[in-house]
Amino acid sequence: MRATILLALLVLISTSGCGPRQTYHKPNDPLEAGRDFIRFALDGNMDEARQFILPGPDNERLFNKIVADYEKSNDDAKAAYKEASIIVNKVENLDDSTTIINFANSYKKKNSEIKLVKLNGEWWVDFKYTFTGNLPIE
Repeated sequence: MRATILLALLVLISTSGCGPRQTYHKPNDPLEAGRDFIRFALDGNMDEARQFILPGPDNERLFNKIVADYEKSNDDAKAAYKEASIIVNKVENLDDSTTIINFANSYKKKNSEIKLVKLNGEWWVDFKYTFTGNLPIE
C-alpha cells in the first residue's frame, strides 16, 4: 500500500512540474538550431523562438511583427501550424559560422529562408535575412 502511494506521489510530482526541470540548451548544429526555432514558432512558443533571434533592433522588430501576426491568427490556423511538419528543402553552409536553411511547412507550403550565424559558440537566427535576403559583402 505504501509503495503504491509513494509511486503515485512520484508520478504526480514528475508530471506536475514540481520535480527538477530540464533546461533547454540550443543545439550545436545549425540545422538542428534552425529546426528548433521553426518548430517553436509553428507551435506558438514565441518566447522559446525568441531565444534564437540574433540581438539587434531590426531582428527584434521583425520578429515582434511575426509574433503579432501569429497572435491575430484564428484558432484553426494556430492548430494547423502546430500540426504542420517542417520541410527542409536545402541547407547551404556558407562557412563555419553561417548557414542558410530553405524550408517550408506542410500547412502553408510556402518556401522561406532563415540565416543562422554562430556567435560566441551559439547559433542565432539573423531574422532580417528572411525579409531582405542580403548577405554581408566581405
